[in-house]
Amino acid sequence: MNEQKPSLLEPESTGGDIAGGGFDFQRNLILNKIPYWFSFDGFTSLIWESIGDIEAKFFVPGKGMIIEAIEAKNHNMTPAKFWGEIERFQTMDKGSPGTYRWFTLSCTGVSDSIKPLINGLRRLRDPYSFFDEHSGVLQNSYEAYKQIVLGLEKDEETAEFLFQKVMIEDTWGSLNAQSEGMFFGSLSENLPDFDELPRKKISNVYSYLTELLVSRKNKPVSRKEIEETIIRAIEDDEIFSKPTILETKINNDEVSGKQLLFMWEPFFGGKERSFPSSEEWTSQLLTELEQTKQWIIDNRTNRKIRLQGSRRNSSAMAIGQTFSAVSGFNIEMEYRGDFWSTNQYPTSTIPDYPIQTNFRVGKGKKLAVIIAIMKEDMTDEVRMFLSRIGEEENSVLEVVSSFPIVSAEQVNVVVNAIKGKIKKVCAQIDVDEIDLFYAGPSHLALFLGHCWNAMPRTQCYEWVKTGEYVKTVCLS
Repeated sequence: MNEQKPSLLEPESTGGDIAGGGFDFQRNLILNKIPYWFSFDGFTSLIWESIGDIEAKFFVPGKGMIIEAIEAKNHNMTPAKFWGEIERFQTMDKGSPGTYRWFTLSCTGVSDSIKPLINGLRRLRDPYSFFDEHSGVLQNSYEAYKQIVLGLEKDEETAEFLFQKVMIEDTWGSLNAQSEGMFFGSLSENLPDFDELPRKKISNVYSYLTELLVSRKNKPVSRKEIEETIIRAIEDDEIFSKPTILETKINNDEVSGKQLLFMWEPFFGGKERSFPSSEEWTSQLLTELEQTKQWIIDNRTNRKIRLQGSRRNSSAMAIGQTFSAVSGFNIEMEYRGDFWSTNQYPTSTIPDYPIQTNFRVGKGKKLAVIIAIMKEDMTDEVRMFLSRIGEEENSVLEVVSSFPIVSAEQVNVVVNAIKGKIKKVCAQIDVDEIDLFYAGPSHLALFLGHCWNAMPRTQCYEWVKTGEYVKTVCLS
């Protein structure tokens, strides 16, 4: 028997359109889910009456677009209908591997025989992130859940599929009768900034979004279109002025946040400081950043970035250079309980930052740049390393300071001074490549990368152990 693949023309895709029923329930469900979807930084678009009743698309760094497929059923689900929907989810998943991250069944209720399964899934999932994945508690709980599925005459594969990919929502019984009130509640829960708006404007949002959805059945509706519709409804574009949150992760712990996540454990190197090759930094890390940059340009209404998490200085440089000042981006990162932003430019009251420079002219057009902030002994280490790899005859520029940087404005003072010194030397000896050795605070690496435009090709290095460095990301 041929395996069925998802298609826009299959009976399940066209049935709702032909029957002409259930659209109010689908529309009202979308209205109530829009605030929830908007709470995810990667939410991109939605469509209804397509492959499934409803599909929501999300951007994930390193994976591209993933989809949540939703079946909306305005009735109580009998066992036969319930398992029919689960089988359709499995068919969609197998027919288009990797396309769907979640399948959601949204209905007004389920048969009593199905409720133990739903309760078992909830009891297993809710505390899941609290326990280690190898915990005996989780293993025992999963086994108990599996027995529920087997008791319903389904197999272990179905149990695993349900656990990994299916959400079951059986609490939408009053949706059509109370759609507007439920929308207000969803808006307050997921986008609390809207709580400050008058009730009349919230009602306008509901009405405007309803009109948008009705006019776009079976056609994609983008995040930007929804934002523009809401802005027209409330006559205020500041409601969407918050930054896109990027978080760099240095381990693969369970993550429950809604920000754009970069799973960069390999690029942190661990305690052993074992890093991937420079080629991998380019093919994965830089590619993920460039794809994310383009997604933000295409799908968000501003170019503000908030950076969270941990990372090496090479990664900070790469983030800064990707979301650069010349591209119109502004980046803020948390530092000691405050946010330091790349657009906090110095004024006349900001004190100068003392740096010492030492330039030695060498052979060729390659320049080794050593930046050591409160790490003065680093310069001797780098010189020893250059000698060991046979590049001691290259030109070397040392930029050193023993003073802390006390504000975002002062970071920009330092960036301007360092970049000015480097550009002057580059022009003097016609540099076409820089080897960058940096030791200092991460925020300076980020801000420096943010202004690293019009610079020669730059190979970054990370410290491994005394006198030893490895190539990381290459910025060009």
